Amino acid sequence: MFQKEQITQELFSILTEDNTLQGIRETLKLYMDNLKTNTLHHLLAADQDYQTALLAYQEAFAHYQGTEFTPAQRDIADTVLARSEECSFEHVTNAYIAGLLDSYRILRDFGLTLE
Repeated sequence: MFQKEQITQELFSILTEDNTLQGIRETLKLYMDNLKTNTLHHLLAADQDYQTALLAYQEAFAHYQGTEFTPAQRDIADTVLARSEECSFEHVTNAYIAGLLDSYRILRDFGLTLE
């Protein structure tokens, strides 16, 4: 994990460079993903519903891995799984950012920010 000073310096340099809005957004998404990973790991480790779902997924994936498919069938299934993982990554990252924004709005609406 990055040191706080390193992250601050990297964000500052990115924001002051001649970047596109999309480039800044992507960098911030990566930064947010880095932040949420540690917190999320602890939450998921303690969440019994998640652990049950994860075990069911692992069993289903092991069954999938042990099933005979033609190369074309395996390629299609692997592509579907990869695209699903990509969508999940983007969804979770945006949900995390939305949570941060909503948390700020709640604090602001209750007058708990230093604005």
